[in-house]
Amino acid sequence: MMQLSVRLVPVDGHTLVVSLTGELDHTTRPVLSSVLDPVPRSPLMHVLVAAADLWFCDLNGLERLTLTHRALRAKGGHLAVAEARPPLRRLIALMGEQAGMPVHATMADALAAAHVAAYRLLTPARRHLPSLRRIQPTPRHAR
Repeated sequence: MMQLSVRLVPVDGHTLVVSLTGELDHTTRPVLSSVLDPVPRSPLMHVLVAAADLWFCDLNGLERLTLTHRALRAKGGHLAVAEARPPLRRLIALMGEQAGMPVHATMADALAAAHVAAYRLLTPARRHLPSLRRIQPTPRHAR
């Protein structure tokens, strides 16, 4: 079964980085749709897709990205893809005007194109693991 992991990193009030890991096709498209569907109605103007860890993307996945790009372009923004692997870059190039989204070699280039001067995580990414506490043994009562 194919899987897709989506990580959202708000950069500022108008820019969102969406990191994709895994495979984007007809089976995982709903996962991405759940994240991207509200974007056109939000204050976001720029969505930057970090695609370095996107191992596979078919036309269904590219169409989902294209729909968001068109909706953002209609309000003066854009969706851009950064750090795409060669097969995805080729697929976007083959779609040409139909896809029409910018592709950047690095996330720094994509951020510069979105006019983001400085980018850093405000809080370090941390995993929240449960903490364990020692349970005191119950004393055995003598009979």
